[in-house]
Amino acid sequence: MLNIGILALDNCVHSSVTGTYDVFTVASLKWQELHGEDMPFLRLAIISPDGNPVTAFGGLPLPATRSIDVSERYDIMIVPALYGDIERIRWKNEICRELARQHSAGCCIATVCAGAFLAAEAGLLAGRRATTHWALADTFGKRFPEVQLKAEKMLVDEGDIVTAGGVTAYLDLCLHLIRRFGTAELASAVSSTFLIDASREAQLPYRSCSQPKNHTDTEILAAQHWLEENFAEPVTVAHLAKLAGLGERTFLRRFKRATGDTPSEYLQSLRVEAARHILERTTEPVEQVTRAVGYEDPSSFRRLFRQQTGLSPSAYRKRFAIRV
Repeated sequence: MLNIGILALDNCVHSSVTGTYDVFTVASLKWQELHGEDMPFLRLAIISPDGNPVTAFGGLPLPATRSIDVSERYDIMIVPALYGDIERIRWKNEICRELARQHSAGCCIATVCAGAFLAAEAGLLAGRRATTHWALADTFGKRFPEVQLKAEKMLVDEGDIVTAGGVTAYLDLCLHLIRRFGTAELASAVSSTFLIDASREAQLPYRSCSQPKNHTDTEILAAQHWLEENFAEPVTVAHLAKLAGLGERTFLRRFKRATGDTPSEYLQSLRVEAARHILERTTEPVEQVTRAVGYEDPSSFRRLFRQQTGLSPSAYRKRFAIRV
């Protein structure tokens, strides 16, 4: 019987604890139905550092069924999605020590969204592949450069460490663990019960383009603002450098330092983001969308769009179109 512990921490996302608990509870019931056994598939505990209730993000209370116990060993320990500054989590050091202790005893550590920060703080991700919410990727990468971050992935399984991307990726994580520690048949039964899409593999389709402007390079900011207003027009480095009042080599160096992208990469992101909005809100043909965002060749645009979103323009529209 699997022994699974789900951490409950102040400012965690309530559903990433209770939703995980619900999915695994149903998995245990389905196991008994499928195998005709009285023995449950797993045992669950919601663990807070001291055994007392915590206050989840949004102010909802979240009770725990037990505290951290050095005598207890779990087969799987799940770190929930967290909201806000990781440094402000109470008991952070104790939690990291517990994760490291469980891991060294053979426990599989599984994280959801920003929960990956705690696994990294515990030293469990150094030199390993991992994912987290796409919007946290830059912060995570700067804080833990030793981790091979795969923020485009919905799920990364390193065997003894499994990390999941966004908040609702706890559903993907649960199904994956049920399939891995149980059976594909069990995972299918749980997926059917909860109507979970078991085919999500990437975060790219959900990622929005948020260009960095929290730097102090005013000349580069001027170029960024011009690009955002004129992204569909022909653009050259010479013109951008002139707008910024800089030489081309200086402009390229400072643009990359300020934004993390070359001007070409930055422009591509702006155009793809604009295309996403058009695809979501209109029925314009892809060829027309291509021209509207500054490209002439629909085939090249389709390749670029797939590269940045993981979907073709048509598949993106089918999934994300806003119905009115």
